[in-house]
Amino acid sequence: MITGAFMVPHPPLIIPEIGRGEEKKIQATVDSYHETGRRIAGLKPETVVLLTPHQVMYADYFHISPGKKARGDFGQFRAGQMRIEAEYDTEFVENLCKLAEAGGLPAGTAGERERRLDHGAMVPLYFVDQ
Repeated sequence: MITGAFMVPHPPLIIPEIGRGEEKKIQATVDSYHETGRRIAGLKPETVVLLTPHQVMYADYFHISPGKKARGDFGQFRAGQMRIEAEYDTEFVENLCKLAEAGGLPAGTAGERERRLDHGAMVPLYFVDQ
């Protein structure tokens, strides 16, 4: 059952270790992220599903991340010490793939080139994890 849905931007600048004070210029975005994180925590979800425009994409197939977990860092934003790790709900992934197949939707876990989280996933996870 879906208990909530949230759509957020993902500028790495809003993370203090990356923004180094510059995030204060977009404080409304930072505040909104904190509020979204509180709302998600209040829902106590069993699983959080993230969609990111920077991950593996195909014109004719919806990629679902395989495996048990992934990690990433903000090295490309001069903050390589900032690391995020996410554990995957493998039962959810398996069921989602079965439902997609049964519905004729081309989707699954094939085709992953690199098991790393991108900033489109890590920025929201930074705030959800708080």
